Amino acid sequence: MTSKAVAVGVLAAIDEQRLVQDVIDMVNINSPTGSELAMGDYIDKRYSEMGLQVIRQEVEPGRPNVFGILRGTGDGPMLQFDGHLDVSFTGTESFMRGGASAFGARIGEADGEKWIFGAGSYNMKAAHATYIAAISAIVKCGVKLRGDIMLSATCGEIEASQVDEYQGAFYRGNGTGAAHAASHGIVPDFAILGEPTCFKLMLGHFGSLWSKITLTGGTVIHTAYTRGLPNKIEQLPVVIERLKVFKDEFEKKTSYKGYNGLVNISAIQGGRSWKGSRSPESVTIYIDARYPPTWTPLKVKAEIDAVVWELNSKYPELKLEHQPYNSNTGTEISEDDYVSQALMRSHQSVFKKPVETSYELWYSNAPPLNAMGTKAINYGSAGARKIKGLTLSDRDREYVHIGDLVDCAKVYALAALDICSKTRREVRPDLF
Repeated sequence: MTSKAVAVGVLAAIDEQRLVQDVIDMVNINSPTGSELAMGDYIDKRYSEMGLQVIRQEVEPGRPNVFGILRGTGDGPMLQFDGHLDVSFTGTESFMRGGASAFGARIGEADGEKWIFGAGSYNMKAAHATYIAAISAIVKCGVKLRGDIMLSATCGEIEASQVDEYQGAFYRGNGTGAAHAASHGIVPDFAILGEPTCFKLMLGHFGSLWSKITLTGGTVIHTAYTRGLPNKIEQLPVVIERLKVFKDEFEKKTSYKGYNGLVNISAIQGGRSWKGSRSPESVTIYIDARYPPTWTPLKVKAEIDAVVWELNSKYPELKLEHQPYNSNTGTEISEDDYVSQALMRSHQSVFKKPVETSYELWYSNAPPLNAMGTKAINYGSAGARKIKGLTLSDRDREYVHIGDLVDCAKVYALAALDICSKTRREVRPDLF
């Protein structure tokens, strides 16, 4: 057992100034999906400075996974603090109304509080800094634990996928690095992911299936000869109207623990804008279906297949084809799992009130970890406080509260002391 005096000493050793500097340094490193090398090098350096054993994996050229391990002294469990190297926005995206999030970090004041602004601060570079602050305090205090603590930084987490002409590292997200790690020896007993959960304990999240539904069988001819010819783009409305009905049906079918699945018609592609004198031979609708942890990608595919078959039977001229191109399973753990209980106790200790639990529809690295037998859970500070007047279209859409980061580091430190002071048999009896 870790004594109260040890815990008090560790919390006092959390270095707020260094934590803030780490966030600033990381935010100032541009790391879009596919270009995570510089960020990985920074993490590697910080882990080494902490005295951790560093393991590095090259997922593909220029795209590392980096792990830092503080070895325990006995038969304790391994606790992993996992985060991704890539960011949702870099501040240069033209498709985000001129660019979402200003690139480069800065400290500013708003609503009488101090914040760090900058692309990637919210998701999720600040989380890496809180991990480092928490574990650095344990190292500084010379605490010897039974279990191992692992910090991890993986590439390619942001939701993106290769499809059609969109090929290459920039499109290889959705857990690319985490899947590589889980299949190459990184199998902790527990994992805490500091995604922006607003200090809520996110026990699980829904899965996703990305699919393309293509109207085929069109004829490519010059505009001069198209009079009276069926046009694949003109046939779209009947498909879209049926998908709108499907969205409502799917949401009702996928109700789970007070949360509902969701379908997004996310893109349409067809014809050649640069060759306006030709008719389209096909047009494709892309959809994203979010489904509960109790469902499988195959079950979702079957639901969409049924809609496609219905449309083809009723309107054979559509010649629809359905092809999924990306899937991520849903995942969840129990409130009774030791990592959940440890975070509940730690949160209570820091905030003097119980933690809320939640589920989400967005993706995290939890599924590939849980598939290997890990108990992975999301808990992070970002989003707990919001600046009045800022919206998702503002240049300052990404920011983190400095006080919240310190409190989050305290929760992580207490959870690590709790979990890693125990034997594996105590905290993972299901393995014996």
